[in-house]
Amino acid sequence: MLALKRFFLLWLSTALTLWIVDGLLDGLSFSGPESLLLASLVLAVFSLTLKPLLLLIALPLTLFSFGLALPLFNGLVLLGVAQMVPGFQIAGFWMGVLCALAISVVGALVSIATGQVRVWGRAGRFDHRVIDGEFKEKRSDQD
Repeated sequence: MLALKRFFLLWLSTALTLWIVDGLLDGLSFSGPESLLLASLVLAVFSLTLKPLLLLIALPLTLFSFGLALPLFNGLVLLGVAQMVPGFQIAGFWMGVLCALAISVVGALVSIATGQVRVWGRAGRFDHRVIDGEFKEKRSDQD
């Protein structure tokens, strides 16, 4: 049941991300909410199943290019989803790469906002009193 809940949250956050990027960029468009939800469903399934496999296959090229090939692969996956889903259009390969970069950034922000990802350094994660306490203990030992 927990896996189904996580997948549903991934699907909704992907839909929200695609909707935000659709408003930001002109090269990405949906004919309606049905195509948006279907594209986000296909993209969520691809993210869970095919993306790890593609990243493993593309690992040598990714290492050779110092990670610069990853946006190209993400753009190709996004173009593939656009070919599969009726009503979802992307205006060319480079617009697909730009949309993939925007989806990555907006998706990270949406994941942080919805609590799916925790951010290091948030309040309560780092207790400054421990450092002060250790520093004071060392100073009191020297006296």
